[in-house]
Amino acid sequence: MKASEFSSEVELLSRNETGKKNFSGAQLIGANLSDSNLNRVNLSVAHLKGANLTQAKLLRANLTGADLRVANLMGAQLIEATLSQGDLTGAILTEADLTGAILSGAMLCEADLRNATLISSSLIGARVNRANLSKANLTGATLTKAILIEANLKEATLTRVICTEANLSLTNLKEASLLGAYLFRVDLHGANLALADLSEANLKGANLSKANLCGANLRGADLSQANLSGADLSGANLQEANLNQATLKGIILKQANLQGAQLSKTNLHCANLYQANLSGANLLEADLSDANLSQAKLLGAGLLLSYLTKANLSGANLSRANLIGANLNEANLIGANLSEAIMPNG
Repeated sequence: MKASEFSSEVELLSRNETGKKNFSGAQLIGANLSDSNLNRVNLSVAHLKGANLTQAKLLRANLTGADLRVANLMGAQLIEATLSQGDLTGAILTEADLTGAILSGAMLCEADLRNATLISSSLIGARVNRANLSKANLTGATLTKAILIEANLKEATLTRVICTEANLSLTNLKEASLLGAYLFRVDLHGANLALADLSEANLKGANLSKANLCGANLRGADLSQANLSGADLSGANLQEANLNQATLKGIILKQANLQGAQLSKTNLHCANLYQANLSGANLLEADLSDANLSQAKLLGAGLLLSYLTKANLSGANLSRANLIGANLNEANLIGANLSEAIMPNG
């Protein structure tokens, strides 16, 4: 009997016990395989829609191209399993262990992956739209060019994850850990990253326009050439961050910590930097026209050749700041501290 002709889980399990492992194309729609030991089985292109695989052991199983739509894999062990091109739309994978699993090109839209373990897994090109990955562990996972639009990654662990050119627009990453993550040219437009840890992350060329980064930790992050237009970084930590050539038009940086940050040639037109700490920051040739720098700390900041036309610097502390070549035309300097500052004409 061909594996593709199987329609009974009893028959499959019986043959599996005798050492048979090839069940490619098996017809097991709605099958009950809970708690089964299916390690290393070949279920490629198998029909498992709505199947019950709770607590099943599928270590190194081959599920390439399998139909697992709305299947229940709660608590299943899928360590180093291959699910490439599989369809797991609406599947339940809560607390499943997918360590080292290959999910490249898989469909995981609206799947439930709460508390799942995906350490070092591969999700290259996977479609994970609106999936629930809250508190999931994706440490070291690869999500290059994956699509996760409107996915829920609240409190997820994404330490050292690789997300090159992935689409994470409108995702919920509140309180997520992205320490040292590689997010080159990732799309995070409108994403919620409030209180997220992005320290030392590489966000070069990323799209963070209109993203919520309130209270986020971006210490030492590389945001060069990134688009942060309209983003809210109120209270965020950007110490020593690299924002060179970033687009920050209309950004909100109220009470943000930008000590020692690199901001040369950035576009901060109309930016809100009220009470922000920019002490020691490099703002060479930055465009701060119409920006709100009221009560901001700019002690020792480098503002050479910066454009501060109509900027609000009332009550700002510019002591020891370097303003050589800066354009202060119509800037509001009422109550500003300019002691020991080097003025535009030296």
